[in-house]
Amino acid sequence: MDKITKYSLYSVGAVVALIAGGAVYVTATFDANSLKPRLESLVKAEKQRTLKFNGPLSLSLFPKPGITVSDVSLSERNSDTQFAHITDARLVMQFWPLLSKKIVIDEVDVQGATINLLRNKTGQYNFADLMENGKKSAIKETIPEIATDSETTTGASPATGFRLSQFNIAKSSIKYVDQQSGQQLMLSDLSLFGDGITVAGAEHIDFSSRLQSPSPALDLRINTKLDRLNFDQKTGQLLLDGLHNVVDGKADKDALKLTLTAPKLFIKDNAATADTMVISALLSGAARKVDANFKLDGVSGDSQQFKARALKLDLTANQGDQAVKMAVNSPVNFKLATQTLNLAQLAIRGDVTSGEMKAVPVDLSGKLNADLKAQQVNTVMKGSLDHNTLDFSADIKGFKNPFIRFDVKAQSLDLNRYMTAGKSADGSSNKTDAGAGTGDTGTKAPATKVDLSGLNALNMDGQLSLGQLKYAAVNARDVRLAVKAQKGLLSVPTLSLKAFGGAIAASGTATTTASPRFTVKPDITGVDIYALLKQFAGFEKIEGKATVNGSLAMQGGDTTALKNSLTGNLNTRVDDGAWRGINIAKTIREAKAAISGLKGGEQSVTTSNVEKTDFTELTASILFNQGVATNKDLAMKSPLLRVSGEGDVNLKTDKINYLLKAVLVDTSKGQMGKDRDQLHGVTVPIRIKGSTSAPKYSLDLTAAIKENAGAELEAKKQEVKQKLEEKKQEAQQKLEQKAGDALSEGLKKLF
Repeated sequence: MDKITKYSLYSVGAVVALIAGGAVYVTATFDANSLKPRLESLVKAEKQRTLKFNGPLSLSLFPKPGITVSDVSLSERNSDTQFAHITDARLVMQFWPLLSKKIVIDEVDVQGATINLLRNKTGQYNFADLMENGKKSAIKETIPEIATDSETTTGASPATGFRLSQFNIAKSSIKYVDQQSGQQLMLSDLSLFGDGITVAGAEHIDFSSRLQSPSPALDLRINTKLDRLNFDQKTGQLLLDGLHNVVDGKADKDALKLTLTAPKLFIKDNAATADTMVISALLSGAARKVDANFKLDGVSGDSQQFKARALKLDLTANQGDQAVKMAVNSPVNFKLATQTLNLAQLAIRGDVTSGEMKAVPVDLSGKLNADLKAQQVNTVMKGSLDHNTLDFSADIKGFKNPFIRFDVKAQSLDLNRYMTAGKSADGSSNKTDAGAGTGDTGTKAPATKVDLSGLNALNMDGQLSLGQLKYAAVNARDVRLAVKAQKGLLSVPTLSLKAFGGAIAASGTATTTASPRFTVKPDITGVDIYALLKQFAGFEKIEGKATVNGSLAMQGGDTTALKNSLTGNLNTRVDDGAWRGINIAKTIREAKAAISGLKGGEQSVTTSNVEKTDFTELTASILFNQGVATNKDLAMKSPLLRVSGEGDVNLKTDKINYLLKAVLVDTSKGQMGKDRDQLHGVTVPIRIKGSTSAPKYSLDLTAAIKENAGAELEAKKQEVKQKLEEKKQEAQQKLEQKAGDALSEGLKKLF
């Protein structure tokens, strides 16, 4: 054996012997359990808390020297209530300092730690006293020095030499209860790992836990990874390198996933900067789905404000039959002290879909300001909605029950673009009903529920101006709408537009109760009444330029109840029009024989959409009372006819009972020639009965005979009276002639 090998073996043997001897020495001289009562007394004296080592405190040397404790508990201050508990903990130490009875910790491993955090009703936390520095006691002097400085023998300060090769906490939990707010949080399955821990930072930090809360209902898994944590002691700057955080679980009944990624995040004092931060949020449930991705560039912030050179949000959201797809861009400035948010160059692009409505493209730019303390938001936006220019401004005050004020101006809005194929704007089928208009089918359309409860909390004041509005066959211009909502009352002070060849205006109100009440005051001038009623009521009986005003009210939870409760009045005037379905002049001519033959009863009149009665003027006032419309003063005039009428329409049963009285007037004979002279002054009653959609017309011959017989008798009386007057005048003239002649003869005799 050569000398080098020989001496090497001697050296190794000496080292092994030294280590073995040292191990025996340390084991023989170091009693770990002797620390237990001294530590318990120290905690009791310093913090007035009870520390208990219920399990053994032991020292082991292999594979690494370390102290192991089990079943350790710490009470609340001046109480036996448990504040914290550790199932097992191991402190791995460096060997050589143990020879001088110094403990230099190199690794920490904690298993099964539980901590109960509490904020009481006065706002005090139950761990506040543990953060205070107590005075050094005599008991503390007897406890061996514990350090984490591998360089203690050099005299370096513990701070500069601090190092932990590894730090690990597993299977632990933290419970937090806030007695002020009633909030409760539970962090279970908590795990925290890091290595290379020094005062300059750490590497490979890995945190995970389960967060649960009853209100709001949360059950989330939290996983955070950090490649490197670096602290520059000279500049005081902290670097978080490779931060990646994922929160995944349930919020109420919805699935929630939040992800935060920051490649490099710099923190100094109270300030932080980052080149880029990416946040994604996914909320998914039975009723809704929201997928949002935030990207922040040029991020900076401190205790006063947060800024981002650019924010980009890509949002896709679905709730029920509503869908939003948006891209939002803007620089961001948020002041923490005043809690004000400023988006000075806000741009919004995307599309919105609701129900069967086609997607509406949105392209807007402007600004948005929010004052969270004052609960105020205001915005001004310009751009286009569905490729039409749009100016929009809005103010919101209060978040719980917000008051919304808005002003919208748009070039045009074509609602027909958003209706699905096969349906018209009013939701009915575009296909023609072959049976429509042929008579009373005896069936009624089912009532549609009217529910405005969603507007019950609405508090709003706004106005809308449209240059053009298209809806079904309506092509309206200069649309102006003012709307207000407050305390369950929705009101429309102003609605005006130009359509159907005239001007339409109205005002009204609606309540948001379970059985809403509606009021409306229409003011219509010069409209094409045929086109208007055909479009909105399916009524095709009257033509002309109409003027209508009045006041209506109705109440009910569905369309049937509303119709049946209709009350109010309308005053109407129609000029240069026609009543479709019957030619009254022709009907009078055909009634001549029946009236002359004194045939009573009723005689049906054949109706046709081709037939109509022209008029120059029609006026009528209508009184509505609980779904029944009554009229007593209809007057229709034309060069040939004078028509009066009275009767009612029962909207509850959709039945009409109306009587027209038509008379030929003494004007030019026209095309009726001799018959015109023979029928002059004849009154013909025309009865209208049946369904409002397909009424039946008939001649009331009995009434006609009585009325015209009375008229003829009166005419005879007038004729006899006139003849008697003529005879009387003739006799008087003769008498006066004879008296004159006699007087003349008498004078002649005298002279």
